[in-house]
Amino acid sequence: MPPGNSVRRSRSIILLAAVCLGGAALDRILPGLSLASASSPAALPVTFSNVTKKSGIEFVHFKGNNGTPTILEETGPGVCVADYDGDGFEDVYFVNGRDLYNRGISARNALYHNNGDGTFTDVTAKAGVPGTAFGLGCVWGDYDNDGFPDLYVTQYGKNVLYHNNGDGTFTDVTDKAGAGAAELGTVFHSAATFFDYDRDGRLDLYVGGYADFKSTSQRACDIGHGVMNPCRPMVYPGSPAVLYHNNGDGTFTDVTKAARIYQPNGYNLAAGAADFDDDGWPDLFVANDGADAYLYHNNHDGTFTNVATAEGMAFTQDGNAMGAMCIALGDYDNDGKLDLLITDFQLASDHLWHYSDKGFFDEVDYQAGIAGPTKQVLSFGGGFFDYDNDGWLDIFIANGGVWPDIEKISTSLHYRQINSLFHNEGNGKFVEVSKTSGDGFAKPYVGRGVAFADFDNDGRVDVVVANNGDAPLLLHNDGPAAGPRNHFVNFKLVGTRSDRDGMGARIKLRAGGPEGMTQMREIEGGGSFMSQSDLRANFGLGLRAVADEVEVRWPSGLRQTFRNVKADKFYLIVEGKDQLQLQRFRSRGAAH
Repeated sequence: MPPGNSVRRSRSIILLAAVCLGGAALDRILPGLSLASASSPAALPVTFSNVTKKSGIEFVHFKGNNGTPTILEETGPGVCVADYDGDGFEDVYFVNGRDLYNRGISARNALYHNNGDGTFTDVTAKAGVPGTAFGLGCVWGDYDNDGFPDLYVTQYGKNVLYHNNGDGTFTDVTDKAGAGAAELGTVFHSAATFFDYDRDGRLDLYVGGYADFKSTSQRACDIGHGVMNPCRPMVYPGSPAVLYHNNGDGTFTDVTKAARIYQPNGYNLAAGAADFDDDGWPDLFVANDGADAYLYHNNHDGTFTNVATAEGMAFTQDGNAMGAMCIALGDYDNDGKLDLLITDFQLASDHLWHYSDKGFFDEVDYQAGIAGPTKQVLSFGGGFFDYDNDGWLDIFIANGGVWPDIEKISTSLHYRQINSLFHNEGNGKFVEVSKTSGDGFAKPYVGRGVAFADFDNDGRVDVVVANNGDAPLLLHNDGPAAGPRNHFVNFKLVGTRSDRDGMGARIKLRAGGPEGMTQMREIEGGGSFMSQSDLRANFGLGLRAVADEVEVRWPSGLRQTFRNVKADKFYLIVEGKDQLQLQRFRSRGAAH
C-alpha cells in the first residue's frame, strides 16, 4: 500500500476541518496528516484557464501543407521551457514549420521572454533563434556549464545548436560543435535530450531519427474508403538516431556505434533519460512509432544495452508495438521508484507501467483507470505533474489526430480533440477530471508537444501545449476555487562537480512524520513529445507547512541533506554548499 493511504480513510472529516479552520490551524491539530489525505476531484477541484491571448503570445504554428498534408507536416511541433536569461522566470520556445513549396510564405520559430507579470514578449529577432529549417522539436541544456542554457532544435534536414551568449542573444554553433546530426544520413529528426551519460560533469546529447521521408517519397495514403491522408510511418524505412559525447571544448563526437545504440530502423518520437534501476547512472528511454520501444541500460563504461523486452516495456501487455508518441517518467505512487507513461494511437489506449519490487515494469493502465478514457483519442505529449499540490503526481495528456479527414470514415473519431487531465487518487488509481477543470479543456485542438512549468512562480505548475497548425495553449493553474490551498516547495539545482543543470540528480522529500509520505523527483531533460519542461523540481506538501527532510543525490555521487525546510518557498541548492539559498526573481526584485 502506498505511504499515506492509511490516513485517507478520514478524508471527509479532514476536509471539513480544513475548510472551517484553515490549513495552519489543521496543521497544528493534526500534525501527522497532510492535505494529500483530504483532496479529491469532488472536494477541491482545480481549474486551468486558457491565458494564451491575455499573456501576449501571438505565435501560430505553420504546418506548411499544400493540399493533403504529409507525415512531416502532421508530426510537429514540440515546445520547450527554460529560464534563458537567469531572471528567475521560465521562458518558452515554440518550434515552427516552413514553406516547402516555394510559395513565398515566411515562417519562423519563436522565443517568448517571460516578463514576470503574466505576459510574454516575442524576442526571437533580438535573440537570433528563428531556426534554420522545418522545425520539429527542441530541448535546452547548458552544455558548456557557463550558467546559461543553450538551445537545440530538431529539424527536417540539419539540426541547429544555439549557444547562449549570456546577454540575451544566441549564436548558431552547429557546424563548430559538430552537432547537426546529419552524419548517419537521417533527414527527419525528432526527439532529443541532453543527459550526462558518462557522469563527467558535461551534458551529452541524444538526437532521435524518425521515418525516412524524403521529397521524392509517397506523399499520401488511402486510410479507408478512398480517403487520402498522411501515410503511416511504416510506409517508409526507419532511420538511426545519434548519440553525441560532449568533448568539453565546445564540440561533440558521434559515439552512436561505439556506445552500441546504433539502430538503423528506429521511428523515434520521444526520448527521456533517467536512472530507472537506481544504480546512479542515467539510462535512456526511447518511444518508437509503430515499433518496439527502447530502454538502453547504462553499462557504466560508455556503452548501453537495450533491455526493453526484459524489463517488460518494449511492447504492450498484449504483445503489440505501440504508436508511441510520449515518454514520461515519474514516481506516481511514492514508492521511491520511477514509473513510466507512454501515449499511443487512437483505439489503442495509453499505457502506464509501474516499476515493481521485482525489478521490471508491470503495465497497469486498466487497473489505474486511464485505458478507457484514452481509447478514443490519439495522444501525443504529456506527463506527470502534481497540479493540486497534494503530494501525488497527476497526469496531463495532449490529444490530436493525424488524419484531417478521419471523420469521413468514422463519426466516432475526430481530428481535433480535447486534452486529458487525470487526478491521482493516491491508491494506484487515476480519475479523469478534464470536464471539470476549467476553460482550458473546453475546446478541441490538434495537440502535440507539452511542457510543464510554474510560469508565474505562484507555487502551482502550469501547462503549455503546442498545437499543430494553430496557436498554442498556455494553461494557467488557478488552484482550487474554495478551501485551503495546499503548500508546496520548489528546488532549482546548480551542479558544480556535476553538470550545471543538475540533470540526473535525484531529490527525495519526506513530510508529515511517520504517517506522512516520501516523494521523489529526478531532474531530466527531454521527455513528453519532442519537448522539455521546467528543470526545477516542484513538490506538493498538502497541508504540511514544513518538509521534514530533503535529500539530493548528485550525479557526482555527492549527497546533501536538509532538514525542517519551510514550505511555500523557491530554493536554490548548489552542489557542495550546506545552506539552502532562495531563488531570485529579478523582475519582482526579491528572493522567494
